[in-house]
Amino acid sequence: MNEINLNRIVSVAALALIALPVGIACIILGFGMGDTPCILCWQERTAMVLVSLISLFIMRYGLKPKYIGALVLISVYGLWAGYRHSSAHILRDIGQGFGPAIFGVHTYVWVIVVFAIILLFAGVMLMLQGDKLKDEPAPWSLLNKVTVNTFLVIIVFNIVQAFTQTGPFPYIGQSDPVRMSFDKDKIIWSTGNWPSFDKFSVRGAFTIEKPDFADMSVDADTKASSKGDLDAVRNVTLPAEVEGVATGLSYNPQSELFALVTSDNWVYFLSKDLNKVLAKVRIDPAFSAEISNLAGVAFDGDNSVIVTADHKSFARVEYDPAAKIADYYANFMAGTDGVKELKRGRFETARAKYNYVGDIAYDAGKQEYLMVTLPVEKRNNLVLTRMSANDLKLNSEAVIDIDAKVLPQVTGMAVDGEQVYLLSNSGSQLLVVDANNQVVEAMALSGVSNPQAMTLVGEQLAIVDAAEGNNTVSFYNK
Repeated sequence: MNEINLNRIVSVAALALIALPVGIACIILGFGMGDTPCILCWQERTAMVLVSLISLFIMRYGLKPKYIGALVLISVYGLWAGYRHSSAHILRDIGQGFGPAIFGVHTYVWVIVVFAIILLFAGVMLMLQGDKLKDEPAPWSLLNKVTVNTFLVIIVFNIVQAFTQTGPFPYIGQSDPVRMSFDKDKIIWSTGNWPSFDKFSVRGAFTIEKPDFADMSVDADTKASSKGDLDAVRNVTLPAEVEGVATGLSYNPQSELFALVTSDNWVYFLSKDLNKVLAKVRIDPAFSAEISNLAGVAFDGDNSVIVTADHKSFARVEYDPAAKIADYYANFMAGTDGVKELKRGRFETARAKYNYVGDIAYDAGKQEYLMVTLPVEKRNNLVLTRMSANDLKLNSEAVIDIDAKVLPQVTGMAVDGEQVYLLSNSGSQLLVVDANNQVVEAMALSGVSNPQAMTLVGEQLAIVDAAEGNNTVSFYNK
């Protein structure tokens, strides 16, 4: 490819980039339809303008390595900006989005397409150069002049829009901008989107600290008004081979089996007197759906249980004396024979989307799995989630009504007909929730320091007092 053909192709590409995505976004959507870019849109548009500017340099000075490097770096940044913007909206319900859509696709998704095309175009152009770059400039042509003048006109429109709608430094734009206007009473200049560096995380505002079940805070303000104390009628120390902090416990009266999980990803099946481990496996957290920091377990069959991590990924496993651990190399990191994995996946919620959970329970009558959120400062939610056991999709979510100054940290659950028992770790209380999702009764628990799990055993509640190497189960009469 000679210098003249290279110059023409780059000129047409630069003209198309500045006139179509940038020009349409600014002149047609902005000045014509009143669309104002958000702070992320401005980053994406700036990246397109810079790519166009580099193309002008290639037109004027030739295809030099420094221009190629700058083009690739800015295109990668633009691609990242598009993914960053789309990630907040792309999984919404069909048709939903942010700002106007073009051919049914919103502009932040088109950004990904544009920069992918730019990188593909750059790669093809480099391949066509053969063994040596055409780094000598071609004669300046009318096409070059049209491209440069179009670039300058569109840049002027962008400068006017940016200065009037976003404002000069330190104003940096809005996350949810209002319609474009030149009425000074309607224009909003904002500094509210400057980042905070008090806690570093690449998840930004979505950073929620994972729960540490071995070290949870006691808070008297999370206590509801108590109607009395519950005293343990007996205590059982779990076998020494139980590794980690016990975080989930479930009992099945038909098979007379206990299931136990720990924060170290161990799943145990124990005898009815809790003194013998019948089988155990350690869930491989990296296989398929990532599962780590196990939070709860619940029998959903005579021998099968569902095991959930704090972030609502789950595995269904089954006690089967004929199962060989050698057949489940991809599922289990260690353990004994007697357990097989049936399914692995993730629960998807709405109100509970940005909260971790501390346990899971199974409602056999309604065939639903239940979870309750762990409230944190950024997501101060106490939400009861019900997932269908048939298709593992969301059935309902409801905010639990509780008379307490601060929402409790629920680490244990059990279902008894229309009532749901919740174990408050932060308040060392047993909470009773009725069919209207209201806490109607609270009882203080004596003799436990880290209540982490709970299950129904006949007319008694078995509650785990968790500690590394010394997990015990206390039984209380309901």
